[in-house]
Order: sequence, then C-alpha cells, then structure tokens
Amino acid sequence: MIKKKIALVLSLVLVALSFSTTNLLAADEYVYGSLSYLTYGEYFTSELGDAAAVASGDYDTITSATTAKYKSFVNSAYSTDESTGLTSIYGISNVPVRISKSVYDSALAGNNSAVAALLDRGFTPSDELSVYKDINEDGSIGAYVGLNDNVVAANNTSSISTDSVWGNYILYIYPNDGSALASGKEIEGAYVTTTEGKSYPLYHSANLWFQAYEFSWVVDPDFKEPHGNSPYTKSLTGLTGKTITSVTYIYKTSDESGNAVFNKSTYNVGELKVKNLLDENSGATASNASTANGNVSNVSLNVPADANYNFASINGLENGTDYSVVKTDQGFDVDFADSVKPGKYTIHLTDDKYEDINVDAIVLADVADGDITIENNRLSIKDNKFDVNDVLAAIKNASLTVNGTPISNGASVLFNEDASVNLDAKTSGRGSKVLFGSDGSYEVTLDVPGYGIISGVVVKGATSNEAAGENIDKSDDSVNGEVAAETAVVAAAGNSNVSDSKTNTFDGLNYAIYIVLALASISVLTTVVIRRKRA
Repeated sequence: MIKKKIALVLSLVLVALSFSTTNLLAADEYVYGSLSYLTYGEYFTSELGDAAAVASGDYDTITSATTAKYKSFVNSAYSTDESTGLTSIYGISNVPVRISKSVYDSALAGNNSAVAALLDRGFTPSDELSVYKDINEDGSIGAYVGLNDNVVAANNTSSISTDSVWGNYILYIYPNDGSALASGKEIEGAYVTTTEGKSYPLYHSANLWFQAYEFSWVVDPDFKEPHGNSPYTKSLTGLTGKTITSVTYIYKTSDESGNAVFNKSTYNVGELKVKNLLDENSGATASNASTANGNVSNVSLNVPADANYNFASINGLENGTDYSVVKTDQGFDVDFADSVKPGKYTIHLTDDKYEDINVDAIVLADVADGDITIENNRLSIKDNKFDVNDVLAAIKNASLTVNGTPISNGASVLFNEDASVNLDAKTSGRGSKVLFGSDGSYEVTLDVPGYGIISGVVVKGATSNEAAGENIDKSDDSVNGEVAAETAVVAAAGNSNVSDSKTNTFDGLNYAIYIVLALASISVLTTVVIRRKRA
C-alpha cells in the first residue's frame, strides 16, 4: 500500500515537472524582435486580412515634395532621393514581431527564403514582447497580438466636406467624451471602415496630418494641393459612394525607458456618406443682390438630372430673420433683409448623392464714386455715409494690389482698428510679404465685396509725416490761429531776421529764468540741510 502511494506521488511530481518543462520550452520556442519595416500593403493586409481594401502594384509608395515634414511621422518608413529632394514614404518602421525559433533558424540557415527576405531588411532581437505580429513559416504576417481596442463614440459634429484645398474630401472627428485625439505624428497605422465591413487604409503625408482629428484624401489624379504635390489616390478611390462608420488609429509611442507603448482607438462616427463629386462643368452661380433688384440673389444650378439639391444655410445669417428662400426651376431665389450689411455671403447647398455646393452671393451697398477712398493714410468715408467698422469688416475679404502687384491676404492687415493704414503691415504664413517696404508713395487698390473698388495713395516715411502735419494744420483751428499770428508779427517787422532775433531773445530769457530757478532751489535745499543739522 505504501509503495502504491509513493508511486502515485512520484507520478504526480513527474507530471508537474513535465508541465513546467513544457512551459519553459514554449517560451524558448520563439524569437522576439523588431523588423525594420513593413510596406503599407504588408502592414494593412496583416492587420485587416480580407477586409482590407488594399490596392495592388505600386500602392506602397507615396512621393512627397513637402520639405522635412515627413520626418515628423516618427513611425513611417521613408527614403529620400538627394538629387531630386523627393521622398518616398513606403511603409511602417520598426514593427514588433515574433517568429518560431525553428523557422528563424531555418531562415538563417538559408532554408526559408520567404522569411529570410523579411529578416534581411533588418531585424533586431529583443526580450519577450507583449504586443507583436507573428511571422509565419510561409512569410505571411498576422494581426497584432495583445493590442486592445478602445472604442469611443464620436458626436454628431463629425463630418465629411468636399470644400478643401488639401483633398477632394476631408473628414473631421470630434469625440463626444470631450477627449482630444493625440498628435498625428505618432500614428503607426490608421484606416476607415464602411457599413459593408470593408476597411480602407490611410497613409502618412498622403492622408494623415499632424492634426489627427482631420484627414483628407484624393480621387482625382490631376488634383494638386498647395505645396504642388499630387497626393496618392489609389487606396481610397473605392470609398466614393460608400458610408463610413468608424475611423481607427493605432499609435506607437515610447515610455521613459524607451520601450514601445501601443494604443488602439476606434471612433464610431455614425454614418458619413462619401458623396459623388461633380464634374468641372457642374455647380452653381449666384447673382448680386442690391436695392435695385429688391436685395434678391438668384441662385442657378447646373447639376446632374438625378440630383436633388436643398438649400442648407448662409454663413453668419439666420433663415427667416436675415433672409428668406424660394425654390425656382433654375435653383433658388434668396431675398436678403434690409438689415443685412453689404458684403460676401456663402450659400450652402446639399444633396443626398452628390457633393455639397458652396456659392458666394454679394449684397451690394449703394456706393457712388468717391464715397470711400484712402486719403492721408487712412480710410475716408464721405459724409459718414457708411459705418467705418462695416467697411473694415468687408475689406478683410477684399483683393489687394499695391503698385499694380496683387498681394494675397494683404487686405486683412492693411488697416489698423482706427481705420489708419498700417504702414508696417506684413502678410502671415508661408511666402509672407511686406506691403510697404522702403519710404515712398504707393498706389493701393482694393476690390471690396459689397463696396466695389476703393483706392488711394499711401505714403511711408518723412513725406508721410509732412503730410500728416499739413493735415493737422488744416483741421486744427487753434494751431492755425497761432501760425497766422506769428506770420502777422513777422510781416509787420518787415524783416525775416526779426523772427530769428525774437526766437534768440526768447531763448536767452528762458536760460536766465532756468538759472534763477536753479539757484533758488540750491538755496532752499541748503536751508533745509542746515535746519536738519541744527535739529
């Protein structure tokens, strides 16, 4: 009986040891480390599988002429052609992976070319990782293991717009929990998912920006953004006509010890329709509204036959108070209230199938030639016919030329708040320009929405000071009286030298008075000191 018990105990011990040894071997059966890069195709196919709407061919490379900015996307893989300055951004850098030790050894021995090709890119072994992608024996790559998804609902202000210089579409994400999206610089991967369950990758520089709450994409191969780049188009062309339900970001940052830290967040954005774009011949026009036509702007549409555009809004105005709308066969008639100030107003039109249309309508003031000019280096309004602040506000949207040269964004900095010309004005941003450089006279012309052409001469330097002095002489009666009296004295004396003599005598008297006052002050101070000593 005792022998049986001993045998049972020994068998249990052996089982326990076998479990322990198995676990130890399992940990040793894998090699962990960092692969220098995965192409975008490899990365997104591994992460999303068959759900990834990834294009084929040369889709991995995005070429950008944007100087240095690509380096700030810390998780992107790129190379730069030093001769052209162009940068190819082709994938994700330093991706954590796990490989079976037997597969790893086989690749090193030259018996597994698929895995060896991946390792030849650059592989840095490391300790066991908690987040990684598996590299399989056939060279395929799996989705992240150990990466938890934080799902956040976005509020109803999240939207898609087709009104952007950065792409045919731009999407804005606003979480309803009050949180802010982290910097886009640390995004490793990102993608959108549609109602059909298909996911579409987003790319650094081509789609993703430093501001993670917004991104853009292009479907028109002829599109150029302000830097002159033609953004990569192949990955997201299939989105047109679809409905986006969520946007997912995978962030990779580093802790204080330099270890990688991963965070995955999916933002549910409701249902955002990616509408069809209109061709270059489609759109809308709006006529000017003035007192002559009852302040009515006629909006005419030229759109596809199956479109059904609705009037949405006018920037800065309230429907029913500032304007009313009537639908017509051609489009819409917008009747502006008399209280609406002259200027440019943007009308928004929407359709369920086609992109939104924005069209500007101008409300004209009853302006005659010479009513508004630039005189003596300030905005001049004849007989105070218009409120100066209203005119200054409209000028913010004006086009400006100085000595015949157009200056972008120059009108917004031309005047100070008191309507005087800002002689030190300079436009902001890239390619900034000084409006008035050296001393001299400048011909200034403004084309102001609602007020028409406003022009005049701006004078900078000594000449402008003299002009200001002359203006004061003409407007200040007290100064004019003193000048007239002085002139009469000189004329009565009959000799211009009298003026100099008078000035010299006056100066001599002043010096005498100063000396007397100084001596008196010394006397008082001396008396005080003596009194203090006596005290």
